[in-house]
Amino acid sequence: MVNRSRLFVFGLLAILASVLFACKGNSDKSNIKTEVVDRGPVVASFKCQGSVRAANVVSVLNPLRNSVVALHKMPGDRVEKGELIMQLDKTAIQDEIASLNNQIQQKENALEKNRLNVKSVQLDLNQGEEAKKARVQNMKHSLEQQEKLLEAGGTSQARVDQIKQNLLLAEQDLNNQAEKNSIRLQQLEMDERNLALQIQSFKKSLATQRSILQRTDVKAPVSGVLLEVAGNVGDYVSIDGALVKIADESASKIVGTAGKNKLPLIQAGGEVEVSVNNEKFMGTIGQVYNEENSESLSFDVFVAESDQAKLAGAENVELLVKANDKENVLRIRKLPGMALSQHFDVLLQKGDEVIRTEIVVGTIGKDYSEIISGVNEGDVILVEDPSTAQLQ
Repeated sequence: MVNRSRLFVFGLLAILASVLFACKGNSDKSNIKTEVVDRGPVVASFKCQGSVRAANVVSVLNPLRNSVVALHKMPGDRVEKGELIMQLDKTAIQDEIASLNNQIQQKENALEKNRLNVKSVQLDLNQGEEAKKARVQNMKHSLEQQEKLLEAGGTSQARVDQIKQNLLLAEQDLNNQAEKNSIRLQQLEMDERNLALQIQSFKKSLATQRSILQRTDVKAPVSGVLLEVAGNVGDYVSIDGALVKIADESASKIVGTAGKNKLPLIQAGGEVEVSVNNEKFMGTIGQVYNEENSESLSFDVFVAESDQAKLAGAENVELLVKANDKENVLRIRKLPGMALSQHFDVLLQKGDEVIRTEIVVGTIGKDYSEIISGVNEGDVILVEDPSTAQLQ
């Protein structure tokens, strides 16, 4: 009976070893050892190195397709804000500005001519309208006289009726003339507005071209280190392409580097303790860069504005990435393959018996892993010996 129990235990151990080998994807032999669940700290925070870099890279875009005619600075040079870096060909822009100036002058001349024409036409129209008004008044006066003569028998009714008819036609002609005059003046005013709008449009285009002309002298928008220029003298730069790129020295960031196994502990918004020149201050994790073909990962660390001066002149710093460290929790020595909040099957030794149970892992530290549930303090777990296992 004792032999059967021993055979059963040894059989379970063999199964455990096979399962562990299958999970690790290799066929190397390893030893089985016991681990006792105890209480203590689980430290997940880790140290890594970081380098100080410019927090912002400022680019100057090309306003139009143009060629480089002069280079005054090269990549790696330090530039001050407003310092001339390169010059682009001005010929095409200067020709366009000259053409726009000519068109504006022509339109302004046409506008002035139109305004003078309005005054001349208005005088002519007023004179014609006044003549027709005078004619109507004369006909009204003649009608009054003919009506008095008709009463005295000195004229005929037909003569009076003819004058009335002529007066009606003259009044209609006067009204038509006034309406035509109004329409003609409105047309001239519309021509003036159109010319004014054309001049305004040309002036906007002229202002744009003058702005572009100024930008052909490419100057540093900020002080810093020149990282890149678009090309050499004679090269054409495509429209909206970056003419220069400058590392802005007004603000710095830290780029940390760590192994890919630390990825679960490096999260955007996480805290990092920065050590530089015997000073320590806190930073915040920004973007994390996990490139597929790289053996490590990198991440941005941003510090408060009040700590920016502490990074001045520094190239490399030490980082302590803060993780979810725990104190006085159930723990077990870290096992290969353990992951945060993973349900993990283990073999639990109870005297001469070995039973399978499930544990839930919490914080994964450097040496220990927190156990949230599944076992109690003092329990003995059969595990693969870390000293003989191939860590992932």
